[in-house]
Amino acid sequence: MKRKHILLSLLLSMILIASTGCQQELAVNKTVFQGTIEANNVDINSKIAGRLASLVIEEGQYIEEQAVVSTIDARDLQAKRDGLVAVSKAAQAGIEAAKAQAEAAEGQLAAAQATLNKAQNGARVEEVAKAQANYDIMKKSYDRVKTLFDNEAVPQATLDEMETKLNVASQDLKMANEGARSEDIEAAKGQVAAYQGQVAAAKMNIAASEEKYAQALAGIAEVDTYITDASIKSPLAGYVTSLNASSGEMVSTGMNIATITDLTDTWIALDVDETELSKFKENQEVVITTLSYKDQEFKGTIVQINKKADFAVKKASNENGDFDLVSYAVKVKIENPDELFRPGMTAFVKVGL
Repeated sequence: MKRKHILLSLLLSMILIASTGCQQELAVNKTVFQGTIEANNVDINSKIAGRLASLVIEEGQYIEEQAVVSTIDARDLQAKRDGLVAVSKAAQAGIEAAKAQAEAAEGQLAAAQATLNKAQNGARVEEVAKAQANYDIMKKSYDRVKTLFDNEAVPQATLDEMETKLNVASQDLKMANEGARSEDIEAAKGQVAAYQGQVAAAKMNIAASEEKYAQALAGIAEVDTYITDASIKSPLAGYVTSLNASSGEMVSTGMNIATITDLTDTWIALDVDETELSKFKENQEVVITTLSYKDQEFKGTIVQINKKADFAVKKASNENGDFDLVSYAVKVKIENPDELFRPGMTAFVKVGL
């Protein structure tokens, strides 16, 4: 009996050793790796704070790219925009008025400058000749009227009028020959300075109105951006897999309103121990099975192998006992035209075939 027990113990030990050897061999020659199916999804956030005026999607609904998901009440923004438009129009009118003032002042300045130049430089030869000719005519006319007056042919008033004209002609001739008096020059300088001040003031008004106009346009552009952002759109086509807000709710900037998942862009995420990594090559084709579709096999392609390890775990090794093994993330692209796969499903990737 004792001998039978010894033989039975030896047999069990041999079976256990063989089993352990097989398990170790399977571990070393592993060809199937378990992973999780993932899909491209985006969280749709609000860029501005406000009240949700509408929410036009439901969970499970399919929406197209750039479809409106919800809208923020933008009445306050529109009122602000209308005010800025009014400011811009007033500023534009101010620019036109200031330009007209500047043009008028510049014309007056040019005339005043010409008068000053004439006073400072004296009359031209032609002007002197013209003044002399006018004086000569007035002198002859006065002499004729004087003779008539002496003969009592014209009244005193006629003689007085002709004498006044002769005196004016005499003064014009004198000024043409001698130039303007110092007080006339100073007066002309004063006019030039006054019009220069008007021109400068008008140009300052133009600059101020242009600045106000530019600020109003910048404000309008900013508000227009906010108004555009009030219409929240989906950046991709897909299914609404999460809905986190309701119509009428107040939302803050950056708040997640919904999550959209694109089931046409799916892949399997694997964590592969460094001891198995040599079995994986980028662009390598693999066979995929899932728990959901046990009797079907699908094709996949390894599209990415991370260059940096993700984490380390302590595992047993025949050679060194317990030691840390690092793991690398591997991405396997799987086509999903019929939308059979969903994020979170378990998948098995067979390599090395």
